[in-house]
Amino acid sequence: MALWFGYKKQITPSMTSFRWIKFMVLVGVFDALNGFLFVFSSHGSRVPPALSSILIQSIIPCTFIFSKIILPKKYHWRHIMSVCLVLVGVIFSLIPTFKRMHDGTAATELKDGWYWPFIFVVGCLPAALMNIVQEQLQMKFTQQARENQEKMTRFSVMYFQAVESTFQFSAIALCFALDLVPGFGTSNNIDKFWSSFSNGFKCFFNDPSLSGGRCGYAGATGALFIISYLGTYITGTFLTDHVSANWLSILSSISPLLSTSFWFIFPSVNKWAGVGAMDSWDIGFSLGALPIILVGMFFYRGGGTDRKTEEDSCITEEHPVELFW
Repeated sequence: MALWFGYKKQITPSMTSFRWIKFMVLVGVFDALNGFLFVFSSHGSRVPPALSSILIQSIIPCTFIFSKIILPKKYHWRHIMSVCLVLVGVIFSLIPTFKRMHDGTAATELKDGWYWPFIFVVGCLPAALMNIVQEQLQMKFTQQARENQEKMTRFSVMYFQAVESTFQFSAIALCFALDLVPGFGTSNNIDKFWSSFSNGFKCFFNDPSLSGGRCGYAGATGALFIISYLGTYITGTFLTDHVSANWLSILSSISPLLSTSFWFIFPSVNKWAGVGAMDSWDIGFSLGALPIILVGMFFYRGGGTDRKTEEDSCITEEHPVELFW
């Protein structure tokens, strides 16, 4: 897609400057680091699902704090109120989880070490920094483009994702050996590592040599994941450009509520996927949290831009974007 937009001259020579490559390298490394820390710590024996659903919300305050430090931000009282309301809504939606933890019906034992929840929370930092650096690039590029009176004042979303994903993949490929680190990785030796790695590819392509399991569904579900993953990243890049990383973190808080609703509405799919039973408590508190979070989102947008620039609101001025060209 980036090649297509390059052919359509939506990717200008100024976008390919080394100045912007440095930002995309950082985003790619942060993206890979976030993936490694989350993947290795999210196993149920390290951070139980009940606990991970709580800890993942650390991304919201991390994004707001580091945005204030790294970017020229100015927070209106409505922005602060928005964050508070969103966090209240998130906590409200987690009441069934807290209840299960209190009753002992949800696993909370840290079987592989007390430190894994802390590693999980640390993984939230690169997740926040990734979006902040992404916004920083977009703000600087737009400001420079307007100062130079260039026709294209928005950094190409597709070009950004193509370059950032390349550096992310490179960082992941270079760090694959972390899976062999005792106490951190999941493979005891190189043979087990290779077996897991190769069998994953075989399962994806439904290799007949692998009997049993659900490899027959791996290709379709894997393709769906890839498409959803790309769509999420493209949308996120668009939002950090036209709104902010803070807004993206707030918007992301809705996804757990939507997923809970999906698993509740389709119990047969839930059972097949092995997610776990969803009862009326889950759906009730999720639906109850939704208006609280929506009000919080309304407050945030009502507070105007959170970007502090020489010309107020200059950076957030509306322009056509390549997704609709």
